[in-house]
Amino acid sequence: MKPGGKDGKLYKIHEEAEISGGSSVALEKSGFYRIKRVGEHTELPQPSNEDLAKGARAMGPGDVVHLWAGQTLAEGDEVIPLRLVLISFVKDVSNSKQGTSYDVSTQENLDSGVREYITGAFSESSGTINGTVETDSEAQRELLNQFSSVAVEDGEHYAIFPAKETKQDYMLSRRETETVGQTAVWEHFPVTVESLNMDKPLDGEQNFNFNYKVDGGNHPGMIYYTVRDLSANGQQGGSQGSDPSDPSGDPEGGD
Repeated sequence: MKPGGKDGKLYKIHEEAEISGGSSVALEKSGFYRIKRVGEHTELPQPSNEDLAKGARAMGPGDVVHLWAGQTLAEGDEVIPLRLVLISFVKDVSNSKQGTSYDVSTQENLDSGVREYITGAFSESSGTINGTVETDSEAQRELLNQFSSVAVEDGEHYAIFPAKETKQDYMLSRRETETVGQTAVWEHFPVTVESLNMDKPLDGEQNFNFNYKVDGGNHPGMIYYTVRDLSANGQQGGSQGSDPSDPSGDPEGGD
């Protein structure tokens, strides 16, 4: 199944209270979780022997994964539920990935008309996120607060938040689906914002865009999972929020 352009949405990640494993401890909601700790006798899903032979590894601390309701946690297992909030201001997201290579050609290579390369240890992912200025978007205020102070008056209180640099932790849906048997595709998308541009046209919507680099130290990566039918076991297929049928981790509508 090929994902369409309209399928992609960007969500802000909010961490909730961690869940510690133990006797009879099981997840109540399906959705995305950050692994905090893996116990010695973990009950978290493990890779198959075939996957291990291909170079796969087991999930570990810091990994962002999708887990289903009913997943048991052994003593020593600790996970952090991730609540996803749809960022209403986003129009489109560009993402460019670039690896590194080094030319190690010798005179012998050059004499034969070919060049020889080796692969570098680092890769880089960067791009631009475009959107429109929204008056009620909390996620946008957090973004703007990286470059300027933000003052908020709500009718009762008045607060000024000094500018501060923070990393932004997003989840990008490549293909959202709730159809049993189909594959959902998501991308954990933690970024550092490098620059921000805001326009004020004479007519039309007010646009803005910011350039980013993916934060490789915060476990970015693609997440694929096949949608299950948990109703036969009396388990709730949804996740942290109001929509029990949503396997993606309860993406909530706009800020």
